[in-house]
Amino acid sequence: MSKQFDAIFLDRDGTISHDPYGYINSLSDYHFFDYAFEALEIFSKHTDKFIIVTNQSGLASGKIDIENLEEINSFIYKEFEKRNLPLKKIYFSENYDEGYDSMRKPGIGMFVKAKEDFNINLSKSLMIGDSIVDMQVGDRLDMKTIFLLTGMGKDYLDEVKSTCKADLISNNLLEASKEIALI
Repeated sequence: MSKQFDAIFLDRDGTISHDPYGYINSLSDYHFFDYAFEALEIFSKHTDKFIIVTNQSGLASGKIDIENLEEINSFIYKEFEKRNLPLKKIYFSENYDEGYDSMRKPGIGMFVKAKEDFNINLSKSLMIGDSIVDMQVGDRLDMKTIFLLTGMGKDYLDEVKSTCKADLISNNLLEASKEIALI
């Protein structure tokens, strides 16, 4: 039986993990939301591919180094693997480049790379995030979108409502997973 979504794209900070309104500089700063894996278990019934797409401009500004980011990514992969959750890849943009094709969201670069790497039909995929850029890139690629009020979500709510077409707005990832049938 085919799954509802070809892939579910997840933002990282503020979506599956805490966003401390700064930079996560090391693994000791990185904490999944308590409910993240319960929610991802539910979402895994709707896809066989999770892809994390995250803007990490702290690399370009020197606030985090690549070794620390790789340590965090390795931890994330292990936590997904322990739970048999199908995390295919973590893509990150480390710079401030802007534009439609750029790697940095709302640019489509990370998504095009995932499409090529895993033969993903983006228009049959879902983007989940807490920032306006997550909704903008979802709109650009004709994806279904879920906007979360965690992380920076509450700060962007009015702008998202007036400029984007979030298919669902939820308080957090767990609530969104339980409302997935609404989209």
